[in-house]
Amino acid sequence: MFDAGDVVHFHYLWKRQADAGEESGRKARPVCVVVRTPDVPGAVFLFAITSQAPHEDRLFLPISQIECRRAGLDFPCWIILDEYNRVELDKAFDFETSRPLGSFSPAFLKNIARTVKDAAASSRLATVNRS
Repeated sequence: MFDAGDVVHFHYLWKRQADAGEESGRKARPVCVVVRTPDVPGAVFLFAITSQAPHEDRLFLPISQIECRRAGLDFPCWIILDEYNRVELDKAFDFETSRPLGSFSPAFLKNIARTVKDAAASSRLATVNRS
């Protein structure tokens, strides 16, 4: 359905919203499908993309103008990497469409993966399970 690096519209549920008892994202926003793993082949891990400059205490990467163009995004924007939504594809009702807007380059995807790995190692990564 999706490949790593695809950017799609999804009703992303922020961790603070999930902690407050909300069950679905308030609006569809671009997200990056960062990884599908052999351990959980039916799930994807989605990282939110925002056009609002993130607060300095968040873990994020700025998305370059060329990457925005590849992904079908307006410039400037940022990808938030200290939280993600884990979604079982057979239970995925919050995707606006299954057609990607575009995708990030393999080089940028490696940068994202490295940042996420470091965040997990330092316990800075929060999960919102959407199954």
